[in-house]
Amino acid sequence: MGGENGDECLTASEYERLRRAAETYREDLVVALAGRVGLGPSELTRIRPVDLRERESDGGTLQLLWVPEGDGDGREAYVPPDVAHDLRKYANGNDLDERDPFVDVTPRRVQMLVSDVSDRTDDLRDVTCRELRKHFAWRLLVEEDVDPRVVQAVGGWKSLESLAPYLDAPTTDDIVDAFANRSPETGRGQDDRPRRDTVSRSDDLLECVSELGAALADASTDEDVGRTVCERLSDAYRAVWVCGERGVTRASDAPERTGGDVPGDVLDAAGALDEDGLSGVAVVEDASVDGPLSGCSFAVAPLRSNETVHGVLCVALDSFSSADRTLLADVGRRVGETITAIARKRLLLADTGVALSLRSTDGGVFLVAASTDLGCRFELEGVVPVADQSLLYFVTASGAAVGDVLDKVTDADAVDDARLVRDYDDDALFEFVVSGESLATVLVERGGTVRELSVEEGVADVTGAFSRHVDVRGVVEAVEATFPGTSLRSKREVEEPVGNAASVQRTVQDDLTERQRSVLRAAYLSGYFEWPRGSTAEELAASMAISSPTLHNHLRKAQQKVFDAVFDGVDHRTPNARH
Repeated sequence: MGGENGDECLTASEYERLRRAAETYREDLVVALAGRVGLGPSELTRIRPVDLRERESDGGTLQLLWVPEGDGDGREAYVPPDVAHDLRKYANGNDLDERDPFVDVTPRRVQMLVSDVSDRTDDLRDVTCRELRKHFAWRLLVEEDVDPRVVQAVGGWKSLESLAPYLDAPTTDDIVDAFANRSPETGRGQDDRPRRDTVSRSDDLLECVSELGAALADASTDEDVGRTVCERLSDAYRAVWVCGERGVTRASDAPERTGGDVPGDVLDAAGALDEDGLSGVAVVEDASVDGPLSGCSFAVAPLRSNETVHGVLCVALDSFSSADRTLLADVGRRVGETITAIARKRLLLADTGVALSLRSTDGGVFLVAASTDLGCRFELEGVVPVADQSLLYFVTASGAAVGDVLDKVTDADAVDDARLVRDYDDDALFEFVVSGESLATVLVERGGTVRELSVEEGVADVTGAFSRHVDVRGVVEAVEATFPGTSLRSKREVEEPVGNAASVQRTVQDDLTERQRSVLRAAYLSGYFEWPRGSTAEELAASMAISSPTLHNHLRKAQQKVFDAVFDGVDHRTPNARH
């Protein structure tokens, strides 16, 4: 599995090596259910023998698994015969009742089991449940050529776009093959050899996207991004537009007679279409367009970073192939990630920024619901991203018993686990493992940081810091779309850290890996550096779903890099480098 951040998927052979590292029947079952059935940690803890069913088909008997999702909802997952056999054998061997869970532990413990297995391998350390689900998707899509819509259904992904990262970008040969047997007049297959202009266009598309990637690396503003996209794609398409979330054109390269904006009904039509195929690119073929683009088809791709959509890319052409759609989806992801990176860098380096203060009474915010029922106050101390897109919330609670807080918060759908870090009599510090939607997630994905979040009597006040170039309306609309009972209270300019503090922040942002940043921040917020310690290394490792040796490894490397920045870059590897 290549890449320090685990960007590439486990291969089939790597998965088998990982599974062989399991030392107990339960570990082996957990790895199989995540990597071969596509279950997430919380789903693994809910399935029971009664949920495993047989279904007759023309090809024989299939094994299906009903995966409960709460409120009677769920999905059907496919179970390979050997995994189904192991499930039934495990149930019989452990005398499980039909309604007893196969894996009777917390979701966090499931993640720890996977971490323990991966730590026994030489080159597959830090594999998580998320990497196993990625392998599940990759294996079905790439090796077994299963319809993406089926993979989406059995794996529980919300959209086809979510599966796009698990596929490799097309090579020149892939694109040539896609064009080779298609008639340029009808788009239907033909036996003739590929035309020269088809092969030439394939090469042009790849060169275009390659140049765009290099140019985006130099972009420092959203305006640079829009202008760069239009310039690089203009040779491949008859018109190009980059639009914001509300469809307002930010940049374009289109014939003068079009007025510079996307034709009126194209975005409306694209918005009404379901995601078209794996790429998530919508194509409008019957738009009412006059003038130089009359008769053109229009493709609309989201500018997406994780689950956040920053706008859309729209291009016009006589007709679009599957290769066009795949490449446009790739461009959309690259542009979305670039926009997010620019926003975060602005916030880090700016002397001034913008603080947005919001108020929420929405019961979907789990802290709002808990505060209402318990009559207590919550104060967020910090948030740390961890494996499987979860967040660690470190929260101080006042005015409620520790047991009541733990019981109430762990009942929330968004919370996987909770523990007491330290009890101070008048208040207590808790750690909540949050995997569902939260206010913090929305703000962070919009390029912000959560400065303050307090909740009392069912009212949450949250302040997020952004660069001064932030699209305030876009941030507020994103929050309101997820939590309707939320509104903007104020917007004000704030001073950002400068000098040496900014230098340390740059080190944390640029030099530390994502896992090192997460471990260091979680250790700080959980009281690991205090005396006496608020959390042990074992507790912190369990919360982050990694082993203790792995935690210590990341923590020491992170500390060394930060200390290098604090002490003016002294190189600890050079004996004579001393002050």
